[in-house]
Amino acid sequence: MSKPPRHWEPLIKSDYSTLNPKVIAAGMKQHPGKTAEEIRAMIESESNEHWVNRLYQVQVHRRQDGSVMHLNIRRRDGAHDTRDWRHFQEIKNQLAGRECEAFELYPAESRKVDTSNKFHLWVLMPGERIPVGWDERDVQYEENRDTPGIRQRAL
Repeated sequence: MSKPPRHWEPLIKSDYSTLNPKVIAAGMKQHPGKTAEEIRAMIESESNEHWVNRLYQVQVHRRQDGSVMHLNIRRRDGAHDTRDWRHFQEIKNQLAGRECEAFELYPAESRKVDTSNKFHLWVLMPGERIPVGWDERDVQYEENRDTPGIRQRAL
């Protein structure tokens, strides 16, 4: 069993009341004439679930056929210059399952969506495997600062 990352705070399911007011304001700017409640309703209708902790806000979308889960992740403080792979792994583990695999897609320019600073994980059904990656687990829990080119913070 792996340890959760240091300083990790589990996500809690939200009723959208925790949305940052700036997100609502941006939606109103994008859709002139819509009220805050209409924007909130639009966001709710676009997502199956909404999860938050102090650092992240995650919208969960599921394909109707159940084949893929989409995790739309953004930092609640709006930061764009920091992201923690271990946090994203914990988000995936909590919302999809520890043995589910997820990936980020860097699409063809014709399919690119880049409207705000969000990260997107696409999660496959349990048991499905992405046909690339490692076959065995290899996790470093100890801090390593002495080996050039190999740095890891303690878990």
